[in-house]
Amino acid sequence: MAIDSGTVLRVLAIALFTDGELTENVFNAVIAGAGGPFDVSDVLSDIKDWMDDVYGNLTTYLTDQLDGSQIQVYEFDPIDVDWDEVGTDSWSWDPSQSADPLPRGVAIQLNATTVDPDVQGRKYIAGGTEFHNTNGNWNSGMQVAAGSWGLDWIAPQTGAATGATITPGVWSPTRGTFYQFGPGVTVKVEPGYQRRRKRGVGV
Repeated sequence: MAIDSGTVLRVLAIALFTDGELTENVFNAVIAGAGGPFDVSDVLSDIKDWMDDVYGNLTTYLTDQLDGSQIQVYEFDPIDVDWDEVGTDSWSWDPSQSADPLPRGVAIQLNATTVDPDVQGRKYIAGGTEFHNTNGNWNSGMQVAAGSWGLDWIAPQTGAATGATITPGVWSPTRGTFYQFGPGVTVKVEPGYQRRRKRGVGV
């Protein structure tokens, strides 16, 4: 199996709390380049590198009761209009903040613009602690670290294994269109609240 240049990917970054409760974020990207089609193992390696870069910004800011579990990658099938599994790899991301964790639903919220002003990406990141929360808001250290998380989320990547460009953005299933991120990402000073939802739902 190989991944063609121009394929839309869905990435699930899955982490587990020590009691087994799951938290995840869903990312979309297009992989492209003259070297395609790309070997699946190389694609998985590059995607995991990307997630390591993104989440590494918050390793010392999130509770040590949270650990990376898996990175799952899917490709969009335009014929059947669904997602086909590409592969899964273990994920060794290991947050290290020992302060008391905030309630599970409390999250860092980020919003990112795309090339279409009407389409935005949003992320909720669980695992914050009381140490980086001051008077109900994230302190400056958390805001800066979360901003770096956001910039690595929206920035195109060059895969070390594939040599391909991995361009993050938002996939709209209703429009059948991929929207590349623009230059803007914002971090909400006040915590957001991540409501429970079905697995795999999100952008």
